[in-house]
Amino acid sequence: MKIRFLSLLMVIAILIASVLPYYAYADDDTTADDTTTTTEASEPPAQTPETTTKAGSESTTADDSQKKKEDAEKSLADKKAEIEADLAAAVEKLESLEGESKVTQEYIDALDQKIGYMNEQLTVLEEENTQIQDEINVLIPLIDENETELETLAEQVAEATAELDGLKEEFQATYEAYCFRLRVMYISGEYNILSALLTSNDLSSFLTRFEMIRSVSKSDTELLKEVNSEMEVIVTKQDGLNERVALFQAKDDELTAQKEELEAKQAIIDANKQIIADDKVALASDRAESDALLAKLTSMNQQYTEFRNEDDELIAQVEGEIQALISGIKSPDEIVIPELGDRTIKDGGASTAVDVYHGSNAVMSMCYPVPGYYSISAGFPNYSSGKYHGGIDFPCPSGSDVVAAQKGIVITVKRLNYSYGYYVMIYHGTDAQGRSVVTLYAHNSSILVSVGESVYRGETIAKSGSTGNSTGPHSHFEIRVAGTRINPTNYLA
Repeated sequence: MKIRFLSLLMVIAILIASVLPYYAYADDDTTADDTTTTTEASEPPAQTPETTTKAGSESTTADDSQKKKEDAEKSLADKKAEIEADLAAAVEKLESLEGESKVTQEYIDALDQKIGYMNEQLTVLEEENTQIQDEINVLIPLIDENETELETLAEQVAEATAELDGLKEEFQATYEAYCFRLRVMYISGEYNILSALLTSNDLSSFLTRFEMIRSVSKSDTELLKEVNSEMEVIVTKQDGLNERVALFQAKDDELTAQKEELEAKQAIIDANKQIIADDKVALASDRAESDALLAKLTSMNQQYTEFRNEDDELIAQVEGEIQALISGIKSPDEIVIPELGDRTIKDGGASTAVDVYHGSNAVMSMCYPVPGYYSISAGFPNYSSGKYHGGIDFPCPSGSDVVAAQKGIVITVKRLNYSYGYYVMIYHGTDAQGRSVVTLYAHNSSILVSVGESVYRGETIAKSGSTGNSTGPHSHFEIRVAGTRINPTNYLA
């Protein structure tokens, strides 16, 4: 009997040992999986040399672009600061001169300097607006792209949140079932399994109870594994959701910063436009005052010249036509007709070898364009205010003879109500360096020659006057060598 009881106890011990592991909370496999997963997740992605080189190249390009942008902005800022300082000095000088008569060359020059600085300021402001608008044009697509990406992220966050909520509900049901089993086990006591087995009446009852206990234990273990599995899924989903939320927030912050930058840039453009509009009104007033004062001053001292505030577009248009004409002149090397001798040619041709100089510096020995009138009211290359003046002005009574400074061929006759007014241009040939030499005579009251006509040195070609941009009767004279204006006083005798 005693041997039988001991055998029964050994069987019970073996069976209990086989049942208890089901209740053990040792998830070695799960732990190993978690460790593996963590290691893989924390391992940084491999970078190939090509990837590193490409990333470095893109970074360098971005840095260079940013540096160029900063240099351009600094350059504009320096220009603005310099112009503002010059403008302030000009205004201060004008204020100091206002106590005296405004009909003085000094006051007019100071006013013209202010006008010049205001023109420069307009140019810089318009240049700045163009630069900022280019930056805005780059920024707007980025904002649109980020808004689209932000909408996609918002949808992904919403979907992930809904999925996570569903998983949490499923987990809650599983977790509650597991907690219920734990409570039952706690209420039943630690030794219920052993008691149930030991109180068996016979081996058959013992084995039946053992199978029931093992089934329940297995069910509890599977329930615990399900709890762990669902928890891991939830943690993973939560991490993914957190990443999406963080990315969403970062993109939202970036978008906000871009919109603020756009608003700031647009505000600068709007402010500059207002300054430009105000400056244009002030410029119109200052130009009108300068012209009126200059007309009065030149009338008082008979030192007539040009108004200094002519429209820049008109000046550029006339200059473009003149340069095109000069560049189209045929040189004496291209036209050689020696049998014509010194006869006058009126066939509309640009030049002939006998009527112009051919590779000789003698072409630069010229006479004064208005005989008997040698005083100069405005010289080369600037007016007294500092504004560019491409020739010299000879005040003379209206109707005075204007003569060709050197022999040549008339290449253009223009009658304008602006700029040079009625003007004539004569081609004289080439100097020793093979450069074309052309003279220009402006503001005439009448023109006595025609295009293609040959003229000799000192021949009357027009009558002086005050047409175009002129404060009174005078002759504006220019010498252009290879299209470039030079100082005429060095070649007049």
